[in-house]
Amino acid sequence: MAGDGIRKPLGGYFRIFQSYPFLLGIAFLSFLSTIALAVIIPTLPLYLKNEIGFHAGVIGFLFSVYATAEIIAKTPFGVLSDHWGKQPVILLGLLLTSFVPLGFIYARSPVFFVLLEVLNGLGVAAFWPMLSALIAEQVKHEERATALTVLNMSYLVALGLGPAFGAYVNHFARSSVMAFEVAFFLLLAAVVFGVVFFATASFPENELKKALRPELFETGRAEVGKRFSCFFEGFSGSYWVMLFISLFQQFGLGLLSSTFILYVNRQLGFHQGEIGTALLIPAVLVAIFALPVGHLTDRIGKVQVIQLAYLLGGAALVVVPFLGELWELAVVVALLALAYVAGTPAWFALTSVVVSPQRVGAAFAGISTMQSLGFIVGSPLGGLLYEHLHPASPFFASGSVLFLCLLLIALFLSRRSPGR
Repeated sequence: MAGDGIRKPLGGYFRIFQSYPFLLGIAFLSFLSTIALAVIIPTLPLYLKNEIGFHAGVIGFLFSVYATAEIIAKTPFGVLSDHWGKQPVILLGLLLTSFVPLGFIYARSPVFFVLLEVLNGLGVAAFWPMLSALIAEQVKHEERATALTVLNMSYLVALGLGPAFGAYVNHFARSSVMAFEVAFFLLLAAVVFGVVFFATASFPENELKKALRPELFETGRAEVGKRFSCFFEGFSGSYWVMLFISLFQQFGLGLLSSTFILYVNRQLGFHQGEIGTALLIPAVLVAIFALPVGHLTDRIGKVQVIQLAYLLGGAALVVVPFLGELWELAVVVALLALAYVAGTPAWFALTSVVVSPQRVGAAFAGISTMQSLGFIVGSPLGGLLYEHLHPASPFFASGSVLFLCLLLIALFLSRRSPGR
């Protein structure tokens, strides 16, 4: 009796894997590649400055080159994946990215680092949006948010563990070069696993192309064409609205990309070890609850969960300047992680139901492109606000942007989005 009582909730928790076993492979591929890239997050800026001798301006330029290459390449790779298939483009992205950490070790000229960052941007652009699109292709509409949560759960755990792992590698090796070597071998392992996995895994029939849902495409191809004409005409198309909100959202989050850790360290007085603890523990806890959150998304509706995510994220950001204890910082980070793990898969799941089945790859790439563009614009502005207005101003600005995104969704998406 007790065993049955335990197995029943566990069976519900892991039902998505029973329905779609390939998600386990996707999750592992996501984890392996993300932790490889995350290993060098805390080491690359220090390596470029301390061992190569680049000043901050050159380092910032290199990061902008990466982001620009990613932005330019996302949509072409999305279109390419709709013709060639998602798996070849995903493997191409992994292969391109795998050579970048090794190149960092031997490159010395800024020109070579520029080429490496371009290669890195191309690889990431081919990999991440297509991985989400592959899941959306293979999973039923009503289970899509839960399935995408699996991808985001593996990403979040790897992103929480990777920087700490990279820091430990640097500490024991006494050189950031070792972190690049570890990243190279992890990415190479991801390429090998990806080839074997895609060659042997059993994928269900493409759910997006198997049946056009009547609530989305009531009049067949003519209605699909009408939807896409609305996209080009302006805000009357749901996808166009989502593109704008994606740009605006990541602009708000970009305000904190260079200021969050700086503010927590210098203004709130938390040292790096405490910050690491505040980042790591909530990431693990949220990963545990990621799948139940995904099930909740499929039950109560994508738009509602997205609105809740914006509300949680905005509220958490505006209280950061008033924190004083480590546990308070951990709670805020947990709320932000919860907002991410709930809102991101719901956002992409909603994207998949407002476009035609043949354009999902391009649609996901378009969303990701706008997010990257917003992040690039917001990042330098956040630094200017921190230095010239007030150190806390980026948090209030970022929270306000998320609240405005919540308002835009209520005005433009709540009633009009199919499959909401």
